[in-house]
Amino acid sequence: MNLRFLINLLVLTCTVPVWAQEQPMNVFTNKGLFYQLPLDTVSTVEDRLIFRDGTRRFDHAATAIDSITFGEVDFHNAVLYIDTEDGMPITSKETWKGAHFRLDGGTLFPGFEADGRIRGRGNSTWSWYGYGGDPLVYGRRPYKIKFDVKQRVLQMNSDRTWVLLANWRDGSFMMNAFANEVGRYLGFAFTPHNRFCEVYINGEYEGLYQLCEQIERSGHRVDIEEGDVLICLDADDGPNLSPNATNNFWSMTYNLPVAVKYPKDEALTEAVKKDIRNDLGYLEYRISSHDLKSVRQQLDVQSLIDFLIVQELTCNVELDAPRSMYMYRTADRIWHFGPLWDFDAGFDFDWSNMYSGHTYYGSQKLLYGTNPLKPNYKSGTKFFLALFASKEFTSAYKERWAEVKNALVDTVFTRLDNYRAQLKEAIRRNDDRWPIYKDGDGWWWSTPERIDPDEEYRRLQQWVEQRIPVMDAAIRKYPE
Repeated sequence: MNLRFLINLLVLTCTVPVWAQEQPMNVFTNKGLFYQLPLDTVSTVEDRLIFRDGTRRFDHAATAIDSITFGEVDFHNAVLYIDTEDGMPITSKETWKGAHFRLDGGTLFPGFEADGRIRGRGNSTWSWYGYGGDPLVYGRRPYKIKFDVKQRVLQMNSDRTWVLLANWRDGSFMMNAFANEVGRYLGFAFTPHNRFCEVYINGEYEGLYQLCEQIERSGHRVDIEEGDVLICLDADDGPNLSPNATNNFWSMTYNLPVAVKYPKDEALTEAVKKDIRNDLGYLEYRISSHDLKSVRQQLDVQSLIDFLIVQELTCNVELDAPRSMYMYRTADRIWHFGPLWDFDAGFDFDWSNMYSGHTYYGSQKLLYGTNPLKPNYKSGTKFFLALFASKEFTSAYKERWAEVKNALVDTVFTRLDNYRAQLKEAIRRNDDRWPIYKDGDGWWWSTPERIDPDEEYRRLQQWVEQRIPVMDAAIRKYPE
């Protein structure tokens, strides 16, 4: 059936056609989204189609829809085939290995073939996780890819550098995707996209990965100019744990571990690094003085408010270390918080089994408590939370939370439900290849309890739904 005719029919009748009732309705959008829904009704507002499935709401402009079909769809997830030049596994995150890549885009995306390089990436995710209990097995570990020529990957903007996230610790597979969708909902300038593919390395099935953009300076990523700055507040990349790196320093007021991500290499001279440290130090001084008017001269305060909402919403304890906390400075010498990155240490992860466990959602503890000036964590959070000493900042934070809290869960989980629908069979195959257990591999005298990915996803959604009122009650009590 012609798509234009079908859309007109839906607009006129505002209901699912009789001939399509009792069948799944498959909606494909121009941006590569796919919904398969037992829809109750279809309604319209001006040129937008609004699909409802129980309490979920899917809102799209008619022009954004590529096709609508009814009945069962033989959906295929994307698959990335990687063949290393020596036919051996990727065992280093320092040494690049030449490789040939072939992407089968599946149902939604075009594929391609390309040559390039691959190496490991990550800190704890590379060192501790993904072995499948055997240090000789190099599976489900994160990787970094660099193509010889820019590639448009799964409809994301062309670039050479990409990341394969294993999400090994996360039984739901959706924690990083959740944070990314919250970032989009809040309107961050750049948030990595959520795309997923199954991976084969040298003919061996390695499981399901999240394929996304590298956090770096690029016109379609962190869109800053030559002379601007991208930094990461990160203990692993800072002077203590990476003493031989030449791109890091301790900040001047709050003693934060800072790694400069851009400029880099020969462009990051000692003079440039000193200027970055001094400028960041001046911002720290303004923040410690709690003078919001002065801070606004050097910081996009709205980005800090949204950044802090995401960290508390996900209970991301890495804020305190800190780890993976990005900031960038634009040509007007204004600092901004973001992009968002790395959230599988949140959601009340059980750190008692940090090297092998997958247990989350044990409580609704708050990073900031009911007074952000007296947080539950007291290291890096001093820098991030100091502005709550300003009545104006606290009021702005409360207003922003009140603005975004009501629609957040439905909006974000509508997208996550979509991903889960696409990944149903891929998650099953991944679980068969790499079953994970709540307490690692258990003890030799016990039978470990295997995690059900579907149940973990339901627990994620339930935990977030319960967190909204918990946060709301706490934020209302923030002293001004």
